[in-house]
Parts: sequence; structure tokens; C-alpha cells
Amino acid sequence: MTSNQLMFILFSVMIVVFSILTVTTRRILRAAALLLLVLVSTSGLYFMLNYQFMAAVQLTLYAGGIVVLIIFSILLTSHISQKFEPVEIKKAAFSALASAAGAILVIVTLLDFNFQATDQAAAEVTMKYIGKSLLST
Repeated sequence: MTSNQLMFILFSVMIVVFSILTVTTRRILRAAALLLLVLVSTSGLYFMLNYQFMAAVQLTLYAGGIVVLIIFSILLTSHISQKFEPVEIKKAAFSALASAAGAILVIVTLLDFNFQATDQAAAEVTMKYIGKSLLST
């Protein structure tokens, strides 16, 4: 296993684990902190793919700005020690069913798609090309 594969697995596991913890925690401030970890892990994937601009946007705009905004709104509108009420078993079962259906749909779609490798090198993308592409739409 190469180091890139190891880092991809590490970031993927971090995203999945912190995402689950974000939506299952009962403390609202802890959920915001876990969301920050999800967004930072996502930017790590962008760095691995050499999408430095997307990674920088992910870190500054989402991880920096949005999470700080969420934390300030939490601190201004509620108590830090406030806990959410426990979820009813009926709602938890429906949520698990919807999540499983979504996961099955994604897996089936990925397995049915015919991915094709190419021998062509990646095209050089310049700011001029991006500008023309954006203006043409």
C-alpha cells in the first residue's frame, strides 16, 4: 500500500467518523467542533488531489468562516451546556432506513458506471482558460 492510499484511507475514515459523530452528538458546540474536523479532513483530500485552490477555499471559507459563524451564533443564542433532547426510536429507525437507502443508491450507481482509463496526460489549465470557460457559459 502506497502512502497516497494510506492518506486517502485515513482522510476518508476521519470524514466518515466525524460526520457520524457530528449528527449524533447531543451537545451543539461539540457538533460544531466536529463539523470543523470534517471540513479540515475534506481539505486534506483536496490537497492530495493537487487542488490547492479548492483546499484553500475549503479551509478559509468553510472551516474558517462558516464554523466560526456557527459557534458565535451558538454562543449568542443558547447556553454552552445545552443538550439536545434524545431522538425518538421511530425517528432514529426512519433516519437509519433513509441513510441505508441512500448508501445503496450511491453504491449501485458507482458499480454500474463504466469508468474508463485514459492514456492522455492531464491538460494544462490556466487562468485564461478558466476565464474563457466561465464567460462562455
